[in-house]
Amino acid sequence: MSETRTPTRYRKLVIHQATGDFRSSTSVVDEAWRDPGSGEVLIRNEYAGCNAIFDKNLCRNAVRYVDVQPPFDMGVEAVGKIVAVGTGVTEWREGDCVAATRLGSGYREYQIAAASKPIKVRDATAEILALIPSGISAMVGLERIGEVTAGDTVAVSAAAGGLGHFVVQLAKLHGCHVIGITGSDDKLAVLRELGVDRPINYRREDLREVLAREYPRGLDVAYDSVGGEIFDTFVDHVAFRGRVVVSGHTSDFDQEIEFVPQPRAYRKLYWKSASIRGFQNQAFPEFFAEAAARILDLYYQGRLRALVDPTPFTGLDQVADAVEYLLAGKNAGKVVVKLR
Repeated sequence: MSETRTPTRYRKLVIHQATGDFRSSTSVVDEAWRDPGSGEVLIRNEYAGCNAIFDKNLCRNAVRYVDVQPPFDMGVEAVGKIVAVGTGVTEWREGDCVAATRLGSGYREYQIAAASKPIKVRDATAEILALIPSGISAMVGLERIGEVTAGDTVAVSAAAGGLGHFVVQLAKLHGCHVIGITGSDDKLAVLRELGVDRPINYRREDLREVLAREYPRGLDVAYDSVGGEIFDTFVDHVAFRGRVVVSGHTSDFDQEIEFVPQPRAYRKLYWKSASIRGFQNQAFPEFFAEAAARILDLYYQGRLRALVDPTPFTGLDQVADAVEYLLAGKNAGKVVVKLR
């Protein structure tokens, strides 16, 4: 390790008990040092991405494909620099900047990864962290699941968020008319700067009335990560052969399942030949590498902005603050934690 003296221990964040609340479930602990083995690289994390809903669901042991057994390592994505390589590794050098995405590797000062896993980037910045994986999710969800085409009318919920602001920009790059939905007047200006054609604060305007009056033909693609009444509205206003992409349901993810008396979905979709399509990025790994290359290229060309929320969170001891801030819906752009 040429850039830093080898420590004997380093810090990481773990779930020590699954209380359902992030702050009381997690604690910062020391991890014994280990040098990278054959085919591995050692990364010093610079920034970690906050994924508050996923994090809280882990603290509830409510992620269907993960069995949380404390102590459980936390954090998904990080950017940093390679500080050591194991034997047999020829494609990386000390000092290379990388983005890495793997459960349990984000909320920690150092991580060891298989040499084939990191993505090479020009700089280990917060903006790159916003792109990978949130920008990738936006691209795959919009293009592969939503099957967006030029001229489509696209509606995006939580449009100023870490995911939504990428969906908005990618839809505009595809030549679409974009409706951006937010719950804050402050974020309307952000949406206009991103090129949104019709920004809507759903707390001040009736979303159903706006869509019925201004978009009687309906929505070709509705990209929803909020759920609840916004999802219901999207389904009711989907166009002929339209697609509603479900990329989360932040409005009620930690609540009891709500049973809503209304016509079954097929009555709303059949005569329109429309569809509802669920999307989680990790379910489509075959698209990750190609989307990562394209999303970075768009950013490096200056054709895509990566919004990072300006509220500073520094160190593992402030991860809980970042999670609570994001859960409160205060953010505009990606919430990141500076680790160094």
